[in-house]
Amino acid sequence: MRFRAILTLVTLFILTVFVACLSVAISSDALASQPHGSFLTSKEATEHASVSGKISAIGDASFSVDVKKSQDLATLQFVVDETTKVEGRLEVGSIATVDYRTDEGNNIATHVVVQPSNTSR
Repeated sequence: MRFRAILTLVTLFILTVFVACLSVAISSDALASQPHGSFLTSKEATEHASVSGKISAIGDASFSVDVKKSQDLATLQFVVDETTKVEGRLEVGSIATVDYRTDEGNNIATHVVVQPSNTSR
């Protein structure tokens, strides 16, 4: 009788360990099949881009750049924050290359390189 009880307990233990290992294997496979983007926080999921064009307006903490898309002219508004690096002087009419990120619908300039306008030479 004692042998049978021990054998039953060992069998239940082995079966429990097997089920636990199977559960871990299934859940890790499900996580591995998800796209990596679903694990990003909102800060990491921001879009980064770069454009070049003519500066059309300058505000206190923002500026606009006219960018040619195909044959159309589009005006993009950029926000400047404490992390924005600006090379050159922002002047209306100057050509600028703007690296930026989009965060909550705002284009936040991260790096701006300004070429002097023809009138300031």
